[in-house]
Amino acid sequence: MDVSLGSPGQIFNVQIATGTSNLWIPSSKCSSPTCRLHPQFNSSNSWSFRPLGDHFNIPTFNPYNYHHHYSCGQRGEGYEANGKGELSGTVGEDTLSIGGGVIEILGQLFGEVVQEHGGGLKSALHDDQFDGVLGLGFDARAATGRPFLLNLVDQDLLQRAVFGVYLSRHEDDDNGDESIIGGSQLTLGGLDPTHRLGDIQWHEVTRTAQGQWAIELTAFALRREAFEIDGQAVIDTGFPYIALTRYQAEMINLQIGASETSPGSGVYELPCRNVPNLFDFIILFGLEEYQLKGHEYVLRPSSKDDGRNGTQGLRMTRKEMCQSAIVGMDFSKESGVIAVFGQVFMRKYYSAYDLEHHRIGFALAS
Repeated sequence: MDVSLGSPGQIFNVQIATGTSNLWIPSSKCSSPTCRLHPQFNSSNSWSFRPLGDHFNIPTFNPYNYHHHYSCGQRGEGYEANGKGELSGTVGEDTLSIGGGVIEILGQLFGEVVQEHGGGLKSALHDDQFDGVLGLGFDARAATGRPFLLNLVDQDLLQRAVFGVYLSRHEDDDNGDESIIGGSQLTLGGLDPTHRLGDIQWHEVTRTAQGQWAIELTAFALRREAFEIDGQAVIDTGFPYIALTRYQAEMINLQIGASETSPGSGVYELPCRNVPNLFDFIILFGLEEYQLKGHEYVLRPSSKDDGRNGTQGLRMTRKEMCQSAIVGMDFSKESGVIAVFGQVFMRKYYSAYDLEHHRIGFALAS
């Protein structure tokens, strides 16, 4: 999504991520090769910019290299890469506009990335697809200052303190390649009925104190074998896949005949010819059941793949092999989080976020 920052506005294509509360953009002061590949915010060209002097450090990770921990409740992106991958810079304040100026936030705090370490910027920008990240979390302690979502509410810019996310779907052509159907959409201040079927099923947010969109995950099942769970799942529009604990991901992938691409990677692949015969993956949030069919939780390699169809960064080494979108991840026990549900899930289900009532809802996407 394009946003305009500063006066006059400087345009950036940002990743919308409900898994973080931070807003950051590469700075013109950043000289790394990755920074130079993107538009960089030049504060001296904005008359409305105000430096605050605060510094930030945000741990990042490469979501396609699964040697990492998901450690919620931190002031960073929520992803901790065992000390590898970090963004640092200074916090500033300026005018932020979205929707071609339909919404304008005065005095929005944001991070100017001045330095990156361990390839942190490239991994955080999904291999250069985006210029920055706009977090839609509500953690008032965010590393880059008061979050965008809370400012929308503070400045009375929303009719209702809700927003909805529709992600474009994929369709296979006769050659087995995927094409994108429709365009993704973020609706602020309301929910778009044209992108969903039926009523929204609501779930209470469990990590309100941390300002994080997470809900209760009670069970999931595949091939008549159910896994009862007691933990929380983060709903993250900025995460491409579904992440479970390493043990759970291994058990699920073994049942679909997938093998780990390399020991300890947490990434699994299987022959593409097996996909039509896969069992449904059933997820239980609270008492509500959601289902993904085999072709919805397995990613097919595409000769036309530019990284934007949900397979970005995955190692599609053999045309006849497909990648499981269910990956294994380490989670900190203290957080209580045991899963992350990202774009793979939300391409089937429209997601709604209600800040006033602290709840998340889903309905079949249309």
